[in-house]
Amino acid sequence: MNRLLALLLTLLSLSVSSAQAQEFPNRPVRIITPYAAGGGIDLLTRTVAQRLGQFWNQQVIVENRPGAGATIGYAAAAKALPDGYTLVAAANPLGIGPVVYANLPYDAHRDFMPIGLLATAPEVLTVNAASPYRSVADLVNAAKQTPRPQNFGSAGSGTLAHLAAESFNTAANLNAQHVAYKGSSPALADLLGGQIDWIFDSPAAIMSNLQAGKLRALASAAPERSPQLPNVPTMTEAGFPNLDFRIWLGLMTPAGTPTTVITQIETAIATSMKDPALRKTLEGQGWDIAGTSAKSFEDFLKTELPKLAQSARAAKVKAD
Repeated sequence: MNRLLALLLTLLSLSVSSAQAQEFPNRPVRIITPYAAGGGIDLLTRTVAQRLGQFWNQQVIVENRPGAGATIGYAAAAKALPDGYTLVAAANPLGIGPVVYANLPYDAHRDFMPIGLLATAPEVLTVNAASPYRSVADLVNAAKQTPRPQNFGSAGSGTLAHLAAESFNTAANLNAQHVAYKGSSPALADLLGGQIDWIFDSPAAIMSNLQAGKLRALASAAPERSPQLPNVPTMTEAGFPNLDFRIWLGLMTPAGTPTTVITQIETAIATSMKDPALRKTLEGQGWDIAGTSAKSFEDFLKTELPKLAQSARAAKVKAD
């Protein structure tokens, strides 16, 4: 009798799980983004979320949880119910955070499951268009000839922009001062207002102001020039060959999410990322489309996260 009861309970559990998977999603899906509204990653997340909502015929809500180098958002996502209805926009700080912040309440490998890599883009060294800096050499020479230390902004301590800026600061021996913001938008606002001298940020975040003639891109931190910024030299061309900092963004879900649900989300992402209209929009924002599988994203993270941690240690990135 006990064996029969156990068998019936097992079959019932499998039946319920199967029904839930078949119905997914039957209510709104939430994407936690550990970044402030208005930045490049936020814009990418919202663009993809809108397309997923159309694919599922279900609302996909983007919830911003910025702060502490994106660790606040990741911590919130790690605690979410693993049912597929909470996703997290995962980017470079997932690998940088553990170096910058001690005793994080989550582990990238233990607490999250990869679903797919969406897109990549280079960090771009950017200044106010009204500044006298027309090249990286101009900025470096001015820093060494002016008594006042330059200051640079970032979207927050432990972000890739912070890491890229600190690495450049060290390589060029600038002794510039870091100003941490809660997101890309307030940092760019101060760059436009003249409160800071320079910044590294994504093409998506700076593109509209570049086109409006309010900002000037000096160099991109990638091995090759960006197709979206073909006239902007690389940091290698500017004399800094080891500065390779490319933003990436993917979607993950809390560990323990049923495989059947992950497969459905993976399919939705793969299909959405092939949509010509979506690809055109994202490329216009400055992104290179990836659209990989869960397995490919997992393999990518196995090499990328340790590399980011090593770079953060080398640059001596600290929380402000």
